[in-house]
This record gives sequence, C-alpha cells and structure tokens, in this order.
Amino acid sequence: MNSHVSTAAVPEWSFVLFPHERPTGEDSDRFDCADSLAGGEIGWEEGPDGVRLPCTVKAPHLEEAVSWATERLGELGLTIGRIEMTLPLPDSDR
Repeated sequence: MNSHVSTAAVPEWSFVLFPHERPTGEDSDRFDCADSLAGGEIGWEEGPDGVRLPCTVKAPHLEEAVSWATERLGELGLTIGRIEMTLPLPDSDR
C-alpha cells in the first residue's frame, strides 16, 4: 500500500468515512473495480442512512492514514463529508 512507509511498528488506524453525497450505482461500480482499493483498506457498507466507508490503514500518523484514504476515494469522484473514529478504551475501562 504505502510503499514509502517502513513496516516496522507502523500503527493501524481504524476510522469511518462518510461521503458528502449519497454515492450512485456508478460510484459503487467504480469502487468495486478500482485497482487502487484492491488491498482492502477501505470498505463499502450500505444502510438505510446511506453509505459508510470503514477504513483500516497502516500509517505512521492518523493524518496520513486519513489523507491516503480520502485521496483514493477522491480519485473515484467521491468526496468525504464526515470522518468518525472510535478510540480504543483504556485497559482499565474494558
């Protein structure tokens, strides 16, 4: 995926991207056929409230992970309107 990133101790970031507008069937087809998304870092889930794009991306920093994902989706014509991230609970809260 990110060839410039060393594989030693690179964190994996999980977040969900929400498109600015509801994607069309053509957007879905482009997503399914995109070579740049073949690694599986970005998913596509449809629900009654719209499409959500769950992401799991390895990068040194969260900003780089989000930037990588939004750039890949931008190449497909999808603009992101919202980002959500669930932070892990501290060990004492589990």
